[in-house]
Amino acid sequence: MIINDNAVVLRRGDSGEYGRWVLLLTEEHGLLPARFTGVNRSAGKLKALSEPMVWGEYRLFFSSRSSAVHVTGGRLSSSFPGVRADLSRTLTGLALCEMAWRLCAERAPSPAKYRLLCRALCLLDQGASPWLEAAFGLHLLEAAGWGLRDLPVPPAERDLWRGLHESPLEGLGELPWRPEAGRRFLQLVFDHVEAHAGRPLRCQSVALSLELFAARSRPPKESVPC
Repeated sequence: MIINDNAVVLRRGDSGEYGRWVLLLTEEHGLLPARFTGVNRSAGKLKALSEPMVWGEYRLFFSSRSSAVHVTGGRLSSSFPGVRADLSRTLTGLALCEMAWRLCAERAPSPAKYRLLCRALCLLDQGASPWLEAAFGLHLLEAAGWGLRDLPVPPAERDLWRGLHESPLEGLGELPWRPEAGRRFLQLVFDHVEAHAGRPLRCQSVALSLELFAARSRPPKESVPC
């Protein structure tokens, strides 16, 4: 059976010498493991559609003999060039994709989660609020049935916490940015995503590795003679 479905690529890897496997979050079928044949050849036609953080319409071949579907064609909607041009936004985009991967079920349709991810990536591409990553995680957890709205937070941060739950992603720019609260809220999101997924998030270890690399690469401070 061949169908068309809209999807975002959450992750990918090589399959054999010339193929690739990907994990798609589709609009109508939930998470789908999928395979591309021959895209790693120099003349591979669908390579762009097999990259992480790509949004498009995919022609999918379902077979009763395989748990993975095969991608036979498609049309690119966006590769989010603004995200890819900036390392910080690239890391945030990959974190959004990983959270969606961890909190979506295979072959269980969840159009709301799919649309949430598409909106978040579009906003990130335009240069979104620094609250986006935490707000996306909170909305995603709520859509999965594990909302953190009633979690106790310090009194001075309750309005922000409520705002992150109640504001649409497009309205996050109206919330004042507080770096310490932002880091604390994002860690709460990561901790709860990891708890429900039963495994650590890779995006956290990658971010920590880059921070350590940057710290080691800084030139030593010159001593000033007395």
